[in-house]
Amino acid sequence: MHEEPYTQAMLDLALEEAGGRRITEIRLGVGRFSAIVPASVEVFFRYLSAGTLAERARLIFETVPVELTCTACGKIVTADIPSQVPIHPALGALLKKGCGCSLGKLTITGGLGFDLIDLTLSDHDPILPDGEAGK
Repeated sequence: MHEEPYTQAMLDLALEEAGGRRITEIRLGVGRFSAIVPASVEVFFRYLSAGTLAERARLIFETVPVELTCTACGKIVTADIPSQVPIHPALGALLKKGCGCSLGKLTITGGLGFDLIDLTLSDHDPILPDGEAGK
C-alpha cells in the first residue's frame, strides 16, 4: 500500500498544474522497475480526488521501460521485458550480459519513476466544490 503517498503527490501536482480548471484525464508514466501498481493508484486516486477538480478524471498509465547505461562507453540499452516475465531475474541477466563493449558494466538509469506526463483539462468552466478550486 505504498502507493498512497505517491498518488497524493501526483494529485497535488496535477491540481497545481491545472490552475483551477477541471481535470478530465491524467497521463502517468510508471517505470517498469518502480514497484508502483496502477490498480492501487486507481483505488487511492478515487478516494483522494473526491471533492477536488480531479474527481472522476480518467487515469491513463504508460509503462516506461527499464533503461540501462554502460559506465564505460555510455551506450544506452532499453530492457524490453514483457510484463508477464518476472523483472528481477530478467534484469539480472541483462546486467550480467553488459552492453557489448566488454569494458564496463550497465547501471539502471531509467524505468524507476512514477511521473505525471500530462493533463487534459475541461474546456468548460469548472464546477467548484463548495466554492473551492480544489483540495
